[in-house]
Amino acid sequence: MSSPVIIQLRYPGEGGYEKRMKRTFWQNPARQWGLPALLAMLCALCLVSACGWWEAPRPHVATVNGEKIYLEEYQSRLNDHKGLFALRILRDESGKRKRLEEEVLEALITEKIVFQRARELGLSVSRPELETRLLEIRGDYGENFFDLLVRQNVRYEDWREALKKEMLFEKLMAADVREAIRVSDDEAEDYFHAHPDFCKSVARVRASQIVTGDLKQAREVEERLKKGEDFASLAAAFSLGPEAVRGGDLGLIVPDTMPEPLDQTLFTLPLHKTSAIIKSAYGYHILKVTDIQQAGGRSFAECRQDILEVLRAQKEEAAFLVWLNQLKMKAVVKKEINVIG
Repeated sequence: MSSPVIIQLRYPGEGGYEKRMKRTFWQNPARQWGLPALLAMLCALCLVSACGWWEAPRPHVATVNGEKIYLEEYQSRLNDHKGLFALRILRDESGKRKRLEEEVLEALITEKIVFQRARELGLSVSRPELETRLLEIRGDYGENFFDLLVRQNVRYEDWREALKKEMLFEKLMAADVREAIRVSDDEAEDYFHAHPDFCKSVARVRASQIVTGDLKQAREVEERLKKGEDFASLAAAFSLGPEAVRGGDLGLIVPDTMPEPLDQTLFTLPLHKTSAIIKSAYGYHILKVTDIQQAGGRSFAECRQDILEVLRAQKEEAAFLVWLNQLKMKAVVKKEINVIG
């Protein structure tokens, strides 16, 4: 059985630099933004003959509890993952290619098993629920939302479908796994004493940024900052990040949460100073540190909530693995290996 891995939809902005929306989709490997279509379009080829209607058979790669996973869905997912690897590696190392094919098929089978369970419990994501979540996310970006999807080569329909599945998975986890999990204060206090370093706070900085899509515009912003124009106003006018509506404010940031070119600058930049232009995968950045908080210790009361969250996450992970194994043991799965090969 493949171990679940976390897919992350990354949002430049809150929670350090990236607001992470984490979900488990049992895919290996994961990539930022480039989410594949999670359901292939189901359409049949029908022919009219003298004998009536005839539906051409559609090849499938596996059957899960009587439901088929079709070949085109498998190929679409596989092609999406192949794009993450150098063609030379896939061509020269047949063993790795074979493992990738097996992992993709296993991911599709696991998804089918899990969402069959959601259907069994009568869980679904309504159109209003989905639209509300979509509007929340798009609201963070304003007019830049669709530009960011285009820059990352992501179809809006694919992204929307992936989000819908994530919301359904969250409902399933809440109903089938998290509901029974409890963490007591006694457990939290024991953890506090057993892990004395956990409640030591690390150094943090509060920072703002202006991020543009091209170097020419970044240089224009830089010149205007040198002339004394307000950083927050320029962020609101030019920055592509969702934090632009807050004058570029990224909030409090701890080390190792920003992409490396930015992280190093943030923790060496003097207070109230602006950085030179920094290039990253997201664009061209100008940073400003507005507050510096030194490292220090915290009492149990101060970090109690953090400990409870850690313990809950640990219990959820263990419960999830048991839950998933039970579902897979009960599932009737037939792989059509001859079709894949």
